[in-house]
Amino acid sequence: MDTVPTPATRATWDILRGPIPPEALLLGVAGLAERHGLRVHQTGPDSMLLAGTDDTPHVAMRWHPYIPDRPNTLSHVLPAQESVEILLDVHPGGQEAAADLRVWLRARLRCYDPAELEQIIASMPLLARYATPAPHLGGWAVIFRDHFVENTLAFLMAVQQAGVPPEWIYALAKGDRTYNRDRVHATLLAQGCRSGLLDNTAINAPNSHADDLAQAFADVDAFIDAAHAASRKVLVIDDGGLLAHGYGRADSPHRVDAALELTVSGLKRITAAGPLGIPVLNLARSALKTNLGYPEIADSCLRRLRALLPAMKVIGRTVLVLGYGTLGSRLAAALRAQGCQVHIVDPDPLALIAAAEAGHPTYRTAVDALHAVRPFLLIGTTGEDALTAEAVGTLPDGVVLAPYATKDFAVLAIDPAFAESATEIPGIGRRYRLRDGVQVTVLGDGRSLNLFEADAIPNQGYDAYRAGTLLAAKALCARVGTIPAGVHTDLVDDIITSSGLYDAYYDTYLTIDAPAQLAPIGSEPLAGMTACVIGYGAAGRLHAQFLTDAGAQLMILDPKHQDLPKGCRTFCHGVDELPRPVAADVDLWSVCCPTADHLPVLRSILTHDPGARVLLEKPACQGHEIDALIRLLDEHPTARVMVIDQYRHARALGVVADLIKAYEPGASLRHIGITFTKDRSADIADGRFVDRSYGVLGYEWLHMLAVLRRLLPADDLAAYLATDPRQATLRAIYDPRLFVSTLTEHTTLRVGDALVPVELHSSITGSAVVLGRTPDGVTGGWRRGVRLADDRHRYLTVHVGRIHISVHLDPVTTADGWQLDRNHHRVVAERDDEVLHDQVIEDSPLRTAIREAADALTSLRPLPPLDLGPLRRITALAEHLRVWWPEHSLKP
Repeated sequence: MDTVPTPATRATWDILRGPIPPEALLLGVAGLAERHGLRVHQTGPDSMLLAGTDDTPHVAMRWHPYIPDRPNTLSHVLPAQESVEILLDVHPGGQEAAADLRVWLRARLRCYDPAELEQIIASMPLLARYATPAPHLGGWAVIFRDHFVENTLAFLMAVQQAGVPPEWIYALAKGDRTYNRDRVHATLLAQGCRSGLLDNTAINAPNSHADDLAQAFADVDAFIDAAHAASRKVLVIDDGGLLAHGYGRADSPHRVDAALELTVSGLKRITAAGPLGIPVLNLARSALKTNLGYPEIADSCLRRLRALLPAMKVIGRTVLVLGYGTLGSRLAAALRAQGCQVHIVDPDPLALIAAAEAGHPTYRTAVDALHAVRPFLLIGTTGEDALTAEAVGTLPDGVVLAPYATKDFAVLAIDPAFAESATEIPGIGRRYRLRDGVQVTVLGDGRSLNLFEADAIPNQGYDAYRAGTLLAAKALCARVGTIPAGVHTDLVDDIITSSGLYDAYYDTYLTIDAPAQLAPIGSEPLAGMTACVIGYGAAGRLHAQFLTDAGAQLMILDPKHQDLPKGCRTFCHGVDELPRPVAADVDLWSVCCPTADHLPVLRSILTHDPGARVLLEKPACQGHEIDALIRLLDEHPTARVMVIDQYRHARALGVVADLIKAYEPGASLRHIGITFTKDRSADIADGRFVDRSYGVLGYEWLHMLAVLRRLLPADDLAAYLATDPRQATLRAIYDPRLFVSTLTEHTTLRVGDALVPVELHSSITGSAVVLGRTPDGVTGGWRRGVRLADDRHRYLTVHVGRIHISVHLDPVTTADGWQLDRNHHRVVAERDDEVLHDQVIEDSPLRTAIREAADALTSLRPLPPLDLGPLRRITALAEHLRVWWPEHSLKP
């Protein structure tokens, strides 16, 4: 948005520009008018009038489409919303309403619109990869202090995605004149975050900025106190500005709980502030920032320097660099690569040795260097008072000063005794005429030059560093109780190295065996997360495979230690014995142990983490434990628990609905038959898969009810599940080992105005033979001898109107031996023996169910309550069947 100066002859006019949908404009103006007791009159398709109750005009508005001169994002994205130019014409008495309208419009028009935000996120694929929900972050508040640039906005959106609510994020700008700082500020406020200013200049010169600091710290104190009152811990991500003022001390009345340190100057501030009472992870000295961050910072510094000196020759000329640290050494090498004669000043003898051995002339002080050479350019990288009063007197006429830290050349701005005059050069910097007549030009605003009226580093250039910062924040918040107070660097390096970030960085940006491209967002929904599978039986193996395919780092617990894989962390004990730091790293738990262990295991998980994300295999628990399960979840309101229901996701069942709509729209159901059988005789003989509580109901019956859910309206299904089992006709085969080994239920359900016969049949001691139609032409994946005879059949029939639909779910074998590969299903629709539809569908309902459940659990959206209706149904059936069990002596 631009604001055009108002013509002197019409001081009541304002013109504002930016993207906004017409409906948002109208709604916002209407709300503001109501607050001022004004009425809104639509005077035309592109105009309106705010008037008093007597129709006296207060503010007239007109607007029309506006095409910006250029895109206003780094990625050159055009807003999805149309930009408009708005004229405000203020009438007598409308000044107050107009002032509020200007404030609202400026804030609204400066927000990044959805298309711009989408591209900012897309431009940082590594950050998006690790912006996965972390359960423990839901109990934290974050104070983030850094430059307001696009990658900052992307990072704070990632923090929200990771679990910190926006109202518990307080973003503080460091005061640099970054290009779109007002857009970042406006967008953060629109998202519900707090946004303010804690200027580095005030941090460095507290005596002359006492009032500003007092107000800023009062706001910070209030935020910390409110977070602690809400039982939230507070994480600071900063350059030491807050910790330097005591927020990390053990005796601070407003102490934060943990911090991430981003800069070397911040480390110096922390050291000067005295002993810490909190853990601080040092990103500034990390391998990540040293190897991936600083090269990009150095590049941005040189690009900004050359942009501000378009008329000056640089190649071959003499440059003096103050400070040969991580940034200064890189700038020196880059300038020499451009042909410059680079001289180095640094008081540290080790830095001087490194500079001299790199071939640079070196000096201990700036005065010594300025007596020896006459540079055209002086670069400051120390973050200290690098230019002393004595050195000012030796500056050559016409020299350009390029500061890359706030304090390097601060002496010129702070002490007026050095200069006779100072002239602002808009968009460039400030020119000083010193007492001896020498003229010097300080580029920028005396602070980090790469941030002066620029966005500094490309989003992709800071992608890895922001992703690493997020990973460090997640780990610190998860382990805060186990990390001692003080500054830690090795821990940061361990976190980043073990995360896979470096491999992802290389694969995304640097690999040469394929064109470099950004990793698609969401392609690995669990990337960067740790999933723990409990129980490594048949179900556990499938969960482990699907969770790994979704990008999770895998951990497995199994007391039986049955053939545990070597490619992941494994533990041959239960959850209770799991070390707390290990448990704290788990983002998602997958419970695949025997049903009798589900409730105790869930209880142990929630003891480790009351807000855990947990995926339960069916059934959720045993029937007599339902009330205890509900109580446990009520005691842990932040926990997120879901039960796998794979046939809710079966594509073949969706095809059934489509066929009904296509061939018998509006017709009533006439019959539903569902048969799920499996011969478990061998397993039972070995003592495996023996369920004496439910018998056959504990194996496939819940799956059949999930299929029935896809065929019936929700209300009709709920009514059926609550029906007394005595209203159904049941045929049971009792087994002394298994309670009931075979069961058939016949019932009639009211579906709309129709009465629909339903038959459910299941057996675990014999496999039904399904006499399916031989496929015509035997194409589409049909083969003989794919595997031995199937010992499991999952089959359903649906009669609607005149059509008969049959679904044969994986594994599929016809009576004459034709088979489909695993995860292939068959749907056939017939009318009067004529085949209307015969389709083979490739689908893994369990894979889909696990991925979608994991996505729901790790998102921030509300979860539906556990659906325990089917479990209550099989419990009621089991209780009814037990009454008629002839083997009373074998009752458990």
